[in-house]
Amino acid sequence: MRHRAQWQRNSYQVNMRAAVNTAKPMHEPTQYRILARHHFVIAMIALICPLAVGVWLGLDQLDSYLAKLEQLAATAPNEAGLKLKQFGESIAIANAVVLTLFAALIIRHGWRGWQSQAMPPRGSWIIEGQRTWAGEHAVRIAQFTVAVGVILMILGVASSALLWDLGRSISVTQ
Repeated sequence: MRHRAQWQRNSYQVNMRAAVNTAKPMHEPTQYRILARHHFVIAMIALICPLAVGVWLGLDQLDSYLAKLEQLAATAPNEAGLKLKQFGESIAIANAVVLTLFAALIIRHGWRGWQSQAMPPRGSWIIEGQRTWAGEHAVRIAQFTVAVGVILMILGVASSALLWDLGRSISVTQ
């Protein structure tokens, strides 16, 4: 606790020096939820390790599914074509959901920063010592963040539509 209070005082002094140099008011670090660097590292490891194992297991399952699909194609090509079509459509739906939700989070973050004229938005978690922006600079960063989110959402929907059409284009003759 004492270390955090000392860091907040030092950070506030640095921010005040920056405010004097730029003549723009900087916000106090108490407007943010501050996360210690070692806690951030532990949290990232706790999130990335299960994700990496899940991706590895998912790719392994995909490999075995494709091997079974190849065997099925040798004996019953129509059924294999239908399964491949369903698989393509499933990938398209998953792609749309993941990219659209991720883009929505980015847009929301940028919008909050735009409204509060602070980047990262006030009330956000920041890593100990992370730089924050206020005023015109923060609004420009927030607008760019919203634009990136919109572009990602458009790309997510467009790529999913292309994947869906690709899945639909697989012709299966009965």
